Amino acid sequence: MPTRAPRTLPVRAERAAPPAAFTAAVESLEHASIRDDVVVQDTPAPTRIAPHAAAVTIDLDESASGRLVYLHDPAGQQAWSGRDRLVAFARVEVDDAMATDALLADVVWAWLIEAMEAHGAALRALGGTVTTTSSRRYGNLAHLPPTQEVELRCSWSPVPGPDGFADLAPHLAGLVDTVAAMSGRPPA
Repeated sequence: MPTRAPRTLPVRAERAAPPAAFTAAVESLEHASIRDDVVVQDTPAPTRIAPHAAAVTIDLDESASGRLVYLHDPAGQQAWSGRDRLVAFARVEVDDAMATDALLADVVWAWLIEAMEAHGAALRALGGTVTTTSSRRYGNLAHLPPTQEVELRCSWSPVPGPDGFADLAPHLAGLVDTVAAMSGRPPA
């Protein structure tokens, strides 16, 4: 009987230890000045977009939430204009009058810009969308009332400091304030 060569299983590449720039940026999130009425928690980050990633959720209540994802690629990415990228999502239920306001998208975008500036968040390559949705439920969900929501989806590259590390604290604080403004809460 002929002998066969032993089967070898593919070797899974282990993720490299995170570089100091990534670790410092993630640690800077802990120093963000966050409103007392907001809960920020670590959450699993996507694993296929960048070699290193971290994420947090932002919760004001059941009708206002967000997420901030930090992506780090030591080799950099041209579309990011660097090696760091922040991706944000916010969703807030709004009343009918606010949802039908033709200027709502422009106002939400302005709130984001103003909040980032107020916290001193240095950024570049900012882009995104503001979407208003209306949902009516049917079938076994018909007992639930219709909802109006506004969503902010955006991304930007934080500008690293002179030490080469990105301080993400002002970016998180700016996003938190944006979500709070979207939900109609007064400034902290």
